[in-house]
Amino acid sequence: MTETTPIRAVKPGLKTQMVALSKLTVSRLNVRKHGNTSVSTLAASIAAKGLLQPLLVRPKGKEFEVIFGKRRTLALKRLNAADHPGTDQVPCIVNDMDDAAAIAASLAENIERLPMDTMDQYEAFAALARQGQSESDIARHFGITQQAVKRRLAIARLIPDVRRLYRQGEIDDRELHLLTLAPRQRQKAYAALRADPDGNPPPSWQLRAWLLGGAEIPTTAALFPIESYKAPIAADLFGEGSYFADPIEFWSLQNGAIAERKAVLEAAGWTVELFDPSTRFPHWQYEKRARAKGGRAIIAVLPNGEVAIHKGLIRKGERRRPKGEGKAPEARDDAQVSQEVRPERPELSGPLSNYVELVRHAAVRVALTSAPQTALRVAVAQLIAGSTHWRIEPETRRPGSAAIGEATASLAADTVFETAHEEARSLLGKKTVEAHAAAGGLVSHCYNTDRTPAVYARLAELSDAEVMKLLSLAVAETLAVGTALVDKLGAELNVDVLTHWQPNDTLLSLIRDKEALGTMLAEVAGEHAAYTHLTATGAKKKQIIRMALDGKGRIRKEGWKPRWMAFPQGQYTTRALTARGKSGA
Repeated sequence: MTETTPIRAVKPGLKTQMVALSKLTVSRLNVRKHGNTSVSTLAASIAAKGLLQPLLVRPKGKEFEVIFGKRRTLALKRLNAADHPGTDQVPCIVNDMDDAAAIAASLAENIERLPMDTMDQYEAFAALARQGQSESDIARHFGITQQAVKRRLAIARLIPDVRRLYRQGEIDDRELHLLTLAPRQRQKAYAALRADPDGNPPPSWQLRAWLLGGAEIPTTAALFPIESYKAPIAADLFGEGSYFADPIEFWSLQNGAIAERKAVLEAAGWTVELFDPSTRFPHWQYEKRARAKGGRAIIAVLPNGEVAIHKGLIRKGERRRPKGEGKAPEARDDAQVSQEVRPERPELSGPLSNYVELVRHAAVRVALTSAPQTALRVAVAQLIAGSTHWRIEPETRRPGSAAIGEATASLAADTVFETAHEEARSLLGKKTVEAHAAAGGLVSHCYNTDRTPAVYARLAELSDAEVMKLLSLAVAETLAVGTALVDKLGAELNVDVLTHWQPNDTLLSLIRDKEALGTMLAEVAGEHAAYTHLTATGAKKKQIIRMALDGKGRIRKEGWKPRWMAFPQGQYTTRALTARGKSGA
């Protein structure tokens, strides 16, 4: 590291000499750029008392640059123009100095005299730095701390529009100091908001977060090694601490570290409950409870990136372990029974369960139309053991909402099923169909049996194979949604819902369970994506899943099937899948 030359303003032993006023020009290195409103007063004083102190100048060709004494020079020129005698020759100390020494001399002289424009001082320090002077040299020369020099240089490096706002009094010292945290582009955006009559610049109390990209994340919040973060870190020279300037990279690393801690807790036997930055941890709703008695580990992540881990907590009143818990219900008193835990929230919400069951039912019943031997056995089983619809009536397939109705109104499996209906109507004949089912199907909820002889007569004319085909369709049409029989048939017939359906926005919009959504993200976009987006919002996770399924911005995930849509049906948590169990058939 090379040493810089110490700043020496004026060489010792120099004497005063007279220089013609016409040969004096104010140096561009003079640090005073503003604050010259008192020149008239100074001119009057010089006219009355004369020039009491010589100027410091340096040769420049046939002329001389005024290093300090700018205001006196301007006052003398004003007097000379007004024909005041004795103002054409000026006492000066002539010193052949370099730029750095000239700036230092001007700064020192002006600090001791009429207060300079504050920004002029900061810009003068920056000029010294450009001349090769180190922060320690500048600090030593002016008798200030190196931290003070760093602060002045940081302000001097702000873009001109920001410095102008400060000079005009549109921003105060605190806002000026905060703006040193921001890169130039962010400074420009702030200045543009200030200049726009319709702009809405952030208030001072929100400015730091706004400048840092919307999140005020201190480096002390990091659970990961700081050196693994490659983006800029903004140091607050006027306050305490430093901040991450790239929230996206921070959260990618922080989520990975949170996932590691979560895995460690789970390996130690803890059930972990995670509160992401969008969900406030309601600590007042929890009480201490040992792990052996149901206490959980809580990971609470704040919007500013800070993470708190609490061990041994449980929601108040969630579960009490009364004496005699292992006894049969009839052996326990009412007070004990009243303290029973309420059923845990199921993995699937009501609307999502409805949607999943409609899709799975559609796939199974279309498979039944091509499996008459299976359908025959289903029919016999339902005749013996009973069924939801063997009164007889068709399954109405009611959607739980308008959105689900719209999404399931045109399932590909239903299109294939309708083709089977058309073939059945052709087999039965137009007259028989019209007399039979007003809804266009084989089975009607009408209990009038007058049509039975006509249907039987037509069936008697058909071959066994044709009758078995109609039987398959009738059994499929009466198969109840959301039953254990649908699960059994789907597994036995090797049904794949992806043949007639693909994961879509309706499915994603209905998912509410964060744990399930996180595992789905890992299945579709990979463990790394789930790892780095552990605390991301549900909407963000759904967006990444959709991008991976569509192959937009990510490697396309082919053939992904939600576990809920499989046969046998899977799930993503250890909780109950639905709020109510399934009927048999």
